Amino acid sequence: MTHRTTTQAVAAFRARRRAAGVRATETLLHESEIALLDQIKARLGLSSRSEVLRVMIAKMDPDTITPADVAKIEERAA
Repeated sequence: MTHRTTTQAVAAFRARRRAAGVRATETLLHESEIALLDQIKARLGLSSRSEVLRVMIAKMDPDTITPADVAKIEERAA
């Protein structure tokens, strides 16, 4: 059996994910939003925040998002 380096193993893992259509993204969130993701993650027994976000995206109707929703986020940031 051949011993692969960690770098090779990570590259192979990423290649499998890309082949499956999975991509990584960096998301900047307020600590309270991260805490909310963690609460949902624990309540649903999910293994990652990414899974929580995917569930939330699947549950919502993107056509219902309005400029008023954007304004709420901007108000919280102020």
